[in-house]
Parts: sequence; structure tokens; C-alpha cells
Amino acid sequence: MKNKRYILIGMLVFSSVGIVIQQIINRNNTTDPVPGSCTIFSASIGDKVLFGNNEDYYKTKTYLWTDPATDQNYGCIYLGFKDYSHQGGINEKGLCFDANALPESRINLYAELIPAPHYKPPYENYVIWAPVLILRKATTVEEAIEIAGTYQRENWYPDSGSINYQLNFADANGDAVVISVDTKGELAFTRKKKDEKYLISTNYNKANPKNALEYPCERYTKTEEMLRAVINENDLTVDYFKTILDSVHQEGVFSRTLYSNIFDLQNGIIYLYHQYQFGEVVALDVEEELAKGKINIRIKDLFSKETVEKASGEYVLSIFLLCLSIVAGTGAMIAAIHYIKKRKLKTDK
Repeated sequence: MKNKRYILIGMLVFSSVGIVIQQIINRNNTTDPVPGSCTIFSASIGDKVLFGNNEDYYKTKTYLWTDPATDQNYGCIYLGFKDYSHQGGINEKGLCFDANALPESRINLYAELIPAPHYKPPYENYVIWAPVLILRKATTVEEAIEIAGTYQRENWYPDSGSINYQLNFADANGDAVVISVDTKGELAFTRKKKDEKYLISTNYNKANPKNALEYPCERYTKTEEMLRAVINENDLTVDYFKTILDSVHQEGVFSRTLYSNIFDLQNGIIYLYHQYQFGEVVALDVEEELAKGKINIRIKDLFSKETVEKASGEYVLSIFLLCLSIVAGTGAMIAAIHYIKKRKLKTDK
């Protein structure tokens, strides 16, 4: 009888762990342009303009790469995943973006508009994703808005006529906009007003809050609370933005902060952090990095061995704790079933 019980427990435990592994495998098969969440915000006072982002997902292989300037395009630096899966970026003129995941929302495609251009080989079968095209061609939020509405919407990568994200842009002048899709399927532009210091986006549609993964959003509320405390230029610092990013970072197995970035849009500086290890920062000068030509590097390779190992250890620990909770839950369930059966036998007697 005991042997049978141990076999049953073992089967349940391995089945539970197998489910977790299968979830990871299934998530690896996603093709969404924006696979995770994110907390994104910008703020400007006087001559200071900063843009912050937490990239929240589960794929730990993150990259930074460059797209040097040509006669037709501005030079850009991107952050994201392998195979040039852009998640955010900044160009040489101080225009930047990042994206928030959302539930699907219908987008009107407008076949009568200009077809969007395609990438160069080996990606010639794909139209250039809207924010990538904007970074290549625009210098300001105003220009970004104009380009966004110029082309057929296939460059938003609609799946069956729907998209599942919104874009947050900011420029070196302090202007900012969130581009999403409204209830009628039209592009909507939520601008930062002239008397406002900041603009925030998380995982609800700025133009249609019902289109949300999380609403109200605790990360949004916390970020807004902290940005309200910024009164003057002296308050608006990279260190304070880092504090905000730290306060809303994620530590789950399936949604964790893989990297954080702060863009100084006036000075063209990228401040980069690896997996919420905010004790070490890598500062990159956009102009200097673009001058090096084509770069494609794992983000973790920019950091010290100590920081990478600490982040890796915390990730392994989170997986272990998840598996432990599954085992504990399975054990509790078996114990409850055994107890109920035992009580039933006594009652029957």
C-alpha cells in the first residue's frame, strides 16, 4: 500500500513539473512582436529628458544591437531578443520607444494607403515593424505620429486584423506619445500635455482602458506616485529613475524583469541594468556605439561576472521555489484525499 502511495506521489510531482516545462516550451513558440509586459515612462523638466523601461518576460537571452546610419536612415540602437526581435530602441537624434503587451484589439488596415517597406535580406519577406521604421526616419514625436499614419497597417503585424500591444515614444524635446488602437480600430495618439511632466504606460490601453491585461495596474500607480514627487530639474535624475524601475520590477518565473534601461535623450546616453541587479550600471554613448558599426551582443556580456551570476542564481532559486510549491501543493492534496478516504472508511464501519 505504501509503495503504491509513493508511486502516486511521484507521478503527480513529475506531472506537475512537466506541466511547468511544457508551459515554458509553449511560450518559446510565440511570435508576437511584443511578448511580455513592461513598465514604461518618460519625464521632462527644463533641459532634462529621461525615458525608463523595465522589460518583463521570461526569455533570459536578451540582446543589444546597432543599426548604423545610412544615406536614408538615422542610426539606431535596439534592445530585445535574438533574431532581431526589437522590443525598444533609441536613434541618434534622441527619439526612442518601447512597447507594452495588451489583449488583442481590432485594427483597421486601410489597403488604400502606401504599402510599408520591407527589411533587407534575409528578412525581405517581412515589412519593417512600425516603430523600427519610425526610428529610422523620424527625429521627433510629431514626425513619429505622421509616419505611423502614413502606411497600410500591415507594418503593425496584425494577426487576423488585430494587434496586441501599444507603443510609447519620447523625444529629446520632452514630447511623448502612446500610440494604441481605440474602440473603433483606429490608431489613437495619447500625447503628453504641455503642462505635464511625465507620461506612463503599462499593460492597459491608454485610449481604451477596457483593453487591458491589468487594470487598474499597481505598477502604473506606483510609477505615477513616484513621478509626482519630481518637482524640479534637480529631482529628475538617472538615480531616481533607477529607483522607480527597481520599485516596480518583476521577479516571477514567467514574468521577470530581464533588463532595465534609462535613456538620457538630451545627451544620447543609455543606462542599462541586467535582470534587476541595480547595483551595477553600464553606460553607453549612442554616438560612440553607432560609430563602431554593426554590433550584436548579449546584454549579460556587458556586465561583470558577479552581477550575471547573482542574477542567474536568483532565477534558479525562483524556479526551485516554484517546483517546491508544486510539490508541497501536490503533497497537501494527496494528504487531504487520504484523510477523506480514511474518514469515509471509519464512517462506513
